[in-house]
Amino acid sequence: MILQGVGKPAGCKLIRFTAELEGPVIRSIQIRGDFFAVPEEAFENLESALSGTSLETLEDRFTELAQQLGLELQGISGSGLAELIRTAAIAADSSEAQEARTMNGTSYPTA
Repeated sequence: MILQGVGKPAGCKLIRFTAELEGPVIRSIQIRGDFFAVPEEAFENLESALSGTSLETLEDRFTELAQQLGLELQGISGSGLAELIRTAAIAADSSEAQEARTMNGTSYPTA
């Protein structure tokens, strides 16, 4: 599943992401926005290293990788990114569930 999202979580600047998920696991992710990450090359390495990370551990893994790579971050956090992705995943699941309840052009009400 491809997820895209944009938002401004608490304590963060505007964050945009595109993520490919396989179940609850990130296969690839691109993160852009109005935040600062120095050095930029290390942030690209962080994005690559998030491949294989589950949504459950994303917040901690992001923070851990940022520290390991010596990244200085302003306007983005592991908690903010994780919140955005979880929100997009819930919305996508809800949308897929609604599509599954629609059969032969007939929409069935949800509880």
